[in-house]
Amino acid sequence: MHRIQPLLWSVLLLTAAQALAAPSKSERYPIDDGLAATVIGTPADYRADDLPDDLPFQIRTLKPLVERETPPTLRYARPLQYLLVTQDGPAPLAFAIAGTGSSALSSKCVLLSRVLYAEGYSVACLPSPTSVTFMLGAAEYPVPGRMSTDVADLYRMMAAIDDEVAAKHSITGHALTGWSLGATQAAFIAARDAQQHRFDFQRVMLLNPAVDVWASVQRMDRLLADNLDGGIDGIPAFVARGLGGLRQIYSNGDPLRFNEDFLYRAYMAQSPDRSDIAAIVGLAFRLSLANMAFAADVITRSDVIVPKTVRLGPYDSLDPYIQRSFRVSFTDYINELLVPYWNRDGRHVPRDELIAEANLHRIRDFLAASPDIAVFTNEDDPILSDDEVAFLRQTFGERAHIRQRGGHMGNLAYRDVVQSIQEFSAP
Repeated sequence: MHRIQPLLWSVLLLTAAQALAAPSKSERYPIDDGLAATVIGTPADYRADDLPDDLPFQIRTLKPLVERETPPTLRYARPLQYLLVTQDGPAPLAFAIAGTGSSALSSKCVLLSRVLYAEGYSVACLPSPTSVTFMLGAAEYPVPGRMSTDVADLYRMMAAIDDEVAAKHSITGHALTGWSLGATQAAFIAARDAQQHRFDFQRVMLLNPAVDVWASVQRMDRLLADNLDGGIDGIPAFVARGLGGLRQIYSNGDPLRFNEDFLYRAYMAQSPDRSDIAAIVGLAFRLSLANMAFAADVITRSDVIVPKTVRLGPYDSLDPYIQRSFRVSFTDYINELLVPYWNRDGRHVPRDELIAEANLHRIRDFLAASPDIAVFTNEDDPILSDDEVAFLRQTFGERAHIRQRGGHMGNLAYRDVVQSIQEFSAP
């Protein structure tokens, strides 16, 4: 499944380039549409420009935290890795938890490491529990989505990293951050740690969290269902249209680079089609879901995507299973993979309980009473409803850093957002 990601992402970006509208030229974050901001990110002229470059990053490998045979078709996802950057002298260690489907080597891990390193932290970035790497090497139950067990797995991996880093470096304290689903998980980790005191976090920064995870993912399902002509069967035509835009955008002979500035130039030049932008966001989440669902099905032999009678080898064609994986919506994932898994082999967890666990309302009193936890998000984040934005304001009070624009993680690199994160996280 991972083999299709680079091409599909490139095509999605190209399609976005044809679909976006011109921004205002103010000094504020320039993209006034939350979906467009989610796709484009932060153009170069608006990014924080005083972050350290050329940090001494290390890609570290942990021994698997669980005993599990790796199916041949998933061998690409080994080993269990995290990204580490350390200060030369004694320093607090900040953990960063990746968002849905992301590995520890994602660009946002690198960005957050630069942001926190500048404030004096050593930083360790962990893969998301929804990544195949984590499912194989760290998940006691390899069907992601139950908040309590995903958080327990993350907590165990953080402890293993902490022990490994402490063997060579002096750690003077701990902080925690995460983005998207990783931010929601960070909130529950902070609540867990308030009971167990393994880390006693000095600062916790929640970046664009989902409030009700299952409500958020259903919004992503609707973005795709409502805006992609022909549904999943319409992807080839959608992709072809995106590729057709390449020739138009680069007819002036500029070198071709797929990055945020490429998208921003297209944003300035092309006519808007908001349904295309919505479809791109929905497809991006569906891509992450397809990888997760395929891996969970193969590891647990759930017979939803790959029949139990099929033994996939490392070089077998995955074409029929890719198509089936893309047809799995988040609702399908809950009903056909998550709930059945938690109700077999002696486990009995009701569907309502699985859904209720992944909701910040469950720990509202803890979040409201914790002065060292702050939230950073945007009013136009497409994973949030207006009521959920209001919940964050009411719960966090002055610790709620909520901007008018920026979409879902689109303004993470914006200089004012970086400054806010650094001011709160200062040890």
